Amino acid sequence: MLKSLAAEVFGIDVDPQHGGMSLADFEWRYRVLIIFPDDGHVDATRQANMLLARADGLRERDIIVLEVGRNDVKSLFGPEHDLNCYAIRYDLEVTHGFFALILVGKDGAVKFRSDEVVVPDEIFGLIDHPVRKAERSN
Repeated sequence: MLKSLAAEVFGIDVDPQHGGMSLADFEWRYRVLIIFPDDGHVDATRQANMLLARADGLRERDIIVLEVGRNDVKSLFGPEHDLNCYAIRYDLEVTHGFFALILVGKDGAVKFRSDEVVVPDEIFGLIDHPVRKAERSN
C-alpha cells in the first residue's frame, strides 16, 4: 500500500498545503513510469527522450510517463492529472536532486527502480510477461 494512502487511512498528513491525486488513483487503469530529475536534468532529459521516441510501446502497455520535479508533476505522456509531487516523493522515498526512474504497476506496487537511465526495451520486457499476455488475449 502506498504511504500516502496509508497516511490518509491512519490520519497522518503528508503535506497539508498541497492536495491533488495520488498514484493510488491510477490503480488498475495505468502503469505509471515516473522520472525524478537530477539537479542538472541531464539524465532525466535523456530518459524522457528515449521513452517518448517509443510512444507506441508506451500506449500499447497502458503506460503514462510523469516527471516529478521539486514543486510540480508534469505529464510527459498520457493525460494531465493534478498530482501532489510531495506525496509521490514521500510514497516512493525519492530525494530531490537525484535521478531515479520508477515503474509502478497497475496494482499500485513498485515493479522497477533504477538510479540510471534505462532503455525502453528493458522496461517493456518487465511488463511483457505472462500477465500482460493474458491482458492481450482478453
